[in-house]
Amino acid sequence: MSYANRGTAFESMLDFTNEIYDRNGRAVINKRPTPVKVTRSSGFKVLAGFFEKPSTVDYDGVSKGKAIAFEAKSVKSLTRFDINNMEKHQYEYLEKYHRQNGVAFLLVHFTKLRKTYLLQFETLRSYWLHSKEPNGRKSIPIDDFEMHAYEVPTTTVPVDYLSVVERVYAA
Repeated sequence: MSYANRGTAFESMLDFTNEIYDRNGRAVINKRPTPVKVTRSSGFKVLAGFFEKPSTVDYDGVSKGKAIAFEAKSVKSLTRFDINNMEKHQYEYLEKYHRQNGVAFLLVHFTKLRKTYLLQFETLRSYWLHSKEPNGRKSIPIDDFEMHAYEVPTTTVPVDYLSVVERVYAA
């Protein structure tokens, strides 16, 4: 799998999960498209283009009246998530969402471990800010995910993040 497509399998699992959530009336969560300016096309086929502006985050929507936004990352590392895998505009969007009392989080899928973790924005913020310090750690160790994040189970859907959201963000 190429570097560019490493998250495709994880995104496919999330897309399927979101379809089931929608079908069962649990949530309406959509994948956000990246804005692309097409410069050359042939019929319906895009031949050339560029990203107009940075996108926001991968997914957003609503469940039981709660606004939800999250970024989804897939990593091959067995030991850590490199914070530079997250773009500044993605972090800033989650921060704005959080400030509006939305449910904002990062989903990280460790492909070789076959584990997915939900990291709440408040925890992500701590790691993000520390990583910007001169000698700050630039990654989040897997041990920290095990202590400070929530493992997302596979249930009737491949990535049942709503079961974690409902438990952690209970009104």
